[in-house]
Amino acid sequence: MLFDVRLQFLMLLSCSGVILFTSVKTTIFLAGIALLFLGCQQLWKPLFYWMIIYTSLLIAYSLANQYLKISSFGYISIILFIILRISPTLIIASSLAKVPSGKLLASLQRMRIPDSLLLTLTVALRFFPVLKMEAKIINENAVVRRVSYKQLGNWLRVTRLFEYNIVPLLMRTIRLADDLSSSAATRGIDAPFKKTTIYIIRFSAIDSIGFILLTFSLMTPFI
Repeated sequence: MLFDVRLQFLMLLSCSGVILFTSVKTTIFLAGIALLFLGCQQLWKPLFYWMIIYTSLLIAYSLANQYLKISSFGYISIILFIILRISPTLIIASSLAKVPSGKLLASLQRMRIPDSLLLTLTVALRFFPVLKMEAKIINENAVVRRVSYKQLGNWLRVTRLFEYNIVPLLMRTIRLADDLSSSAATRGIDAPFKKTTIYIIRFSAIDSIGFILLTFSLMTPFI
């Protein structure tokens, strides 16, 4: 059970804008709304995954503020703070990652988004899931060659880790953007005529819950 894609996209835009005006405490409230957004869609695996990650980030940020007040380590708190701020947006994006490409395109076209912007949004929303899959493949190859970052002994040779894990991923990243753009063009995203779709794009009764969560997310800066 997933909310309408247009609702998910509006929720993503809402979180992206609201995080600019929130503190760490209100960001926790916003993250709670985002997690509830996943739960209402019965996306249990991403929900459990993000709960662990966000809780770990909060603990790390608290410890960093308490014990790493030395200026030379101050950047750690800043990095954790930035990650905490953008986490609600990433949580909502993980929901959109479950939507089929065709349905995503058809829903965004219903919102009258210009094709040039639509192509950018589609590639951006599909980029990270595909990149994650590519990283998994690269790591599996690294495990066979015993140069994986999961093998603790390799951390003594950081340059080797970088060469066999990060460099291939960077090279794939460059090509992925082209591949995703070509895929969208193949589906006729830039065709000059009206598009059709096999998906039924309409709001349902369950989407009312999503709109309530969307309203709460917009009210977060005023809490």
